[in-house]
Amino acid sequence: MAKTTPPRATGEDYIDFLIPRAAPDDRAVFLGVNGETVRVRPGETVRVKRKFAEVWANARAQERAAYETCRRAQEASKKALANL
Repeated sequence: MAKTTPPRATGEDYIDFLIPRAAPDDRAVFLGVNGETVRVRPGETVRVKRKFAEVWANARAQERAAYETCRRAQEASKKALANL
């Protein structure tokens, strides 16, 4: 008998997912994994495959890391200018 990978390990199981609304006129967010896409409206709880929620979480983490890197670069720039 062939081994099968459980749905949770592949991200194929369904979960409730909510993208918080930042503004009243937020547009729908498209999430894609390997050619499969979903559209999620901010502020609405929907059932999506776990892999789409992971994509959103990864994107948010990258966005926070980029923001922090820019913030540190600006601080370093201010210090360098002050030392001139």
